[in-house]
Amino acid sequence: MIVTLAGHVDHGKTSIVRALTGVDTDRLAEEKRRGLTIDLGFAYADFAGRRVGFVDVPGHHRFIHNMVAGVAGHQYALLVVAADDGVMPQSREHLQILRLLGLAGGVVVVNKIDRVAADRVREVRRDIAALVAGTFLQNAQVIELSCETGSGISALRDHIGAASRTRLASADGAPFRLAIDRTFTVRGSGVVATGTVVAGVVVVGGRLALASTGKPVRVRSLHVQDEAAPRAVAGDRAAVNLAGVAVDEVARGDWLLHPEMREPCRQFAAAVNVLEDFPRPLRHNAPVHVYHATSHSQGRVLLLASAPVAAGGAATVDVVCGEALHVKVGDRVVLRDHDLGRTLGGGRVIDLQASRKSRRHPRRRQLLAAIRPDDIEHTLVETSRHRPIAADAFGRHWNVSGERLAEVVRRGRLEVHDGHIMHPALAATATADVERTLADHHAQHADSDGLTEQELCIGDEATRRARRLVLAAGVANGTLRVSNGRYSRATHRAAIPVAVQRLFRDVEGLLDSTQPASLGDMAKRLKQPFRSFERDMRALPAFGLAVRISDTRYFLPARLLELAEVAKTLADRGPFTVRQFRDASNVGRNVVIEVLEHFDAKGFTRRSGDTRVVVGESSRVTT
Repeated sequence: MIVTLAGHVDHGKTSIVRALTGVDTDRLAEEKRRGLTIDLGFAYADFAGRRVGFVDVPGHHRFIHNMVAGVAGHQYALLVVAADDGVMPQSREHLQILRLLGLAGGVVVVNKIDRVAADRVREVRRDIAALVAGTFLQNAQVIELSCETGSGISALRDHIGAASRTRLASADGAPFRLAIDRTFTVRGSGVVATGTVVAGVVVVGGRLALASTGKPVRVRSLHVQDEAAPRAVAGDRAAVNLAGVAVDEVARGDWLLHPEMREPCRQFAAAVNVLEDFPRPLRHNAPVHVYHATSHSQGRVLLLASAPVAAGGAATVDVVCGEALHVKVGDRVVLRDHDLGRTLGGGRVIDLQASRKSRRHPRRRQLLAAIRPDDIEHTLVETSRHRPIAADAFGRHWNVSGERLAEVVRRGRLEVHDGHIMHPALAATATADVERTLADHHAQHADSDGLTEQELCIGDEATRRARRLVLAAGVANGTLRVSNGRYSRATHRAAIPVAVQRLFRDVEGLLDSTQPASLGDMAKRLKQPFRSFERDMRALPAFGLAVRISDTRYFLPARLLELAEVAKTLADRGPFTVRQFRDASNVGRNVVIEVLEHFDAKGFTRRSGDTRVVVGESSRVTT
């Protein structure tokens, strides 16, 4: 279990850690000189046979960024209020931050009781009750103590020991993520990065990546709660000895994660709550400081509704950051007002799909409303009703493994088309729209081969993507056919226009040979202008009446198949030459070369030096 201390400056957080563990967490020279915690401090001790870690955070408002870096959702809160000062500004702000970051359990300590009378302690307890009302600490135990006299220390130790027995870290099945809060080198070991494991499990020898650069690293060794361990899981505080990276390449705010989950993000949608005591409404384009785990960026909040969000209100907003963060859906962020220098609110990330042109579009707002960060199956089912979901991107955005995502798809009875997840209703609608459009087109234009993808895939982006996917699925399952970039129903055969029928009657006799006349010869015999005749002849392949094998020669499909059989007969005896094919087919050399080059291009034969072999089906030569 990891215990995070919170509270106003000089209320005794560091002294409490020292009384519980014997460790002075103020490790910096400046901290010792000023008697003030500036950065995060860490200590570990055994309580009731279980290892417990403590994160001592700064209480001064100037170091609130360091305070936020020390808090993670799996942690146990220890809120400290000094009996002489009572509830102070950072008592309130720290509790607000703990709430915004999703902590769910903790204890409250009234410290320095040796300095005041009993009446004052009772007064402070009443103020604390008002402070924690409606929060996760509303029913928390309140322990009175004094680090000077030792009174109450044993009661706090017993409480932490009991809490540690009910809050066990365990592997959650998600890909690994660790938010780095400190890096240093150890002689003989190398680079060590420390932080809280946010998700997943890592083992010694495991392969990870740095989120900032994508650089691959290997885990040499692990310490969990300051003890050597073979693995670290979600909720653990871990020190990871890394191979493959220098200490100046790793810093607070970076992450260690599964390599396939890396996706830096400058913009995301979040469901945020504005604090009840924030002094002004949250307006569109408000400048903010964005805190996410151990990282920080300046940014702006873009409202999806036109009205400002009043204190105590909630809204879905877009957060645009100046520097890339490594957020995932479900992560919590804290927002501090840039001008006032105080926390305005925070919330949970719900989407990483950037949207600029259609930020406030009703469909997008409908999609965002369907997202539940704690319910992946509900979210996937509901959002895939409206748009195809790219499975790889969804897995990265939600930090979900491929196996887990496949299981959710199976349970939700969803469909997968070309790596995209679609609700059956969306797939059925897109399929029906495509089939209806093609049926209408075939009825009105019987001589047409069909429609292009651009003509079929119209509408908004989601509709276009859904139709493209069902087009590919239709071709794959045989209900649709595509030829020369045009799609048609599989049963459709374009009616041959009268002009094409007339042309074919004129040239069929000239083509009915294994050595048909060239385009120039046919134009002369038919007394046709070559340019217009050449243009008209290109209609024959579109209706399957002839095959164009070169710029100047066409074949009847049956005659071309006869020559393909000659090639197969020769190939049964071994590789064959142009001469052997010419002698076997009784076709002139120039035509033979054109035919064999056509066979090569269609993948029926393959040339190697002066010989060829058959490598495909003969049916290819007529397509």
